[in-house]
Amino acid sequence: MEIRELSEQLSLANKELFVQNKEKETLAAALSLANIELDFQNKEKGKRAAELIIANIELDFQNEEKLKRARELMIANKELDFQNSEKEKRAEELILANIELAYQHDEKEKRAAELIKAYAQLSFQNEEREKRAAELILANTELIFQNQEKEKRAAELIIANTELIFQNLEKEKRADELIVANKELQFQNKEKGKRAAELIIANIELNFQDEEKEKRAAELLIALKELDFQDEERGKRAAELIIANREVLVQKQEKERAAAAEAKKDEFFNMVSHEFKTPLTNIKAINQLMEKTADKTDRNYAFILSANHSIKRLERLIEDLLDVTKIKSGQIDLNLAEFDFSDALDNSISNVQLQSPHHEILLVNTVNWTYLGDQFRIEQVLINLLNNAIKYSPDAQQVIVRAKLEAGSITVEVQDFGLGIAKEDIDQLFQRFYRVSKTAMKYQGVGLGLYIASEIITKHRGTFTVTSEPGKGSRFAFSLPLQ
Repeated sequence: MEIRELSEQLSLANKELFVQNKEKETLAAALSLANIELDFQNKEKGKRAAELIIANIELDFQNEEKLKRARELMIANKELDFQNSEKEKRAEELILANIELAYQHDEKEKRAAELIKAYAQLSFQNEEREKRAAELILANTELIFQNQEKEKRAAELIIANTELIFQNLEKEKRADELIVANKELQFQNKEKGKRAAELIIANIELNFQDEEKEKRAAELLIALKELDFQDEERGKRAAELIIANREVLVQKQEKERAAAAEAKKDEFFNMVSHEFKTPLTNIKAINQLMEKTADKTDRNYAFILSANHSIKRLERLIEDLLDVTKIKSGQIDLNLAEFDFSDALDNSISNVQLQSPHHEILLVNTVNWTYLGDQFRIEQVLINLLNNAIKYSPDAQQVIVRAKLEAGSITVEVQDFGLGIAKEDIDQLFQRFYRVSKTAMKYQGVGLGLYIASEIITKHRGTFTVTSEPGKGSRFAFSLPLQ
């Protein structure tokens, strides 16, 4: 209902926007006509302004030419002054040379007796003087040439000045014409200004009306956006709910399928375990009777022992399957009673040691504590850990067991020096039927021992930890709270 009401309000708002848009179009048409007239007048102004600009550019160009020529005259005058100063310097040098010659003549008269000895020196000096005289002659010719050049440039400057004077007169005439044209343009601009003021007032009114319309349109747009946003949010939420419902249904179906499959599997395991248990008991009794009556020196005696070992393996497998079905159905119960924890350790180690004489199980330290729990199940966990340690360390010879009291709990650790476990496999070790792919084909087992062990420890409110390094061995530890 809310969506329908909003859609009706939206349709009414759209109609009002349509009417307002038509009004805007009519006003925009009137405004466009006024703008066209203003554009035409502005073009006329632009043409006249362009003519003024061109005239001003010509005047600026002529003034620049005048300035250039004036600068050239100044540079020529500076060159003339420099050349005159050079001439004065050379004249001073000639005066000094004349004074020196007079002084030398005086010296010649005084040293007439030494003329014979100094003849060679005087000839050398005369050669130097001749050289200097030649240089002075060249300098004089250069000065004469420079003076001629200056006179030519002065004549060119005079001609340029006359041309500049003529151009200035022409510019003044054009300036007078431009002043008259500017007065006409100012009058026209005043007229245009009046019309522009009227148009500006009209534009202001139109702009005010447009602003009001735009405000209303903006408000409508905001309302439309809010409605669109709300619709999108509703659509998204509806889609999310549909997806979530589908996922829930799929997960529910998957869980139901998995639960049904697990139930069938557990039912099958339970049935198979019970069906196997009775004939296996009979086979075990017959095999034990054969073992007692058979001759130990007979070659068939080894087959009887092998069959006995296989029967024990089947018994353990059936017990594991029964334990799994009990755990899944919640029927596994703990027979809680106080027992000496060190006895459980000793019993488990001695039981496994008898079956594995090739490995030494070393109990580093024990725990002398009376613990309240199910001794049979605790020993079952210990035996499973010890069997795994021996099974997966075929090349090692020792398994170490450590037990200690710490922080209100009993901690037991079983360390082997075997194959080790990769990090990606550690988190999945306690899942039902999980086996490490690299060792699954090489070593016997169905992947139930650690699952059952972890459930037993969890029933005792304890925890399991595993640390391992491939090629160096593993450490399996569990902690049991004392209270």
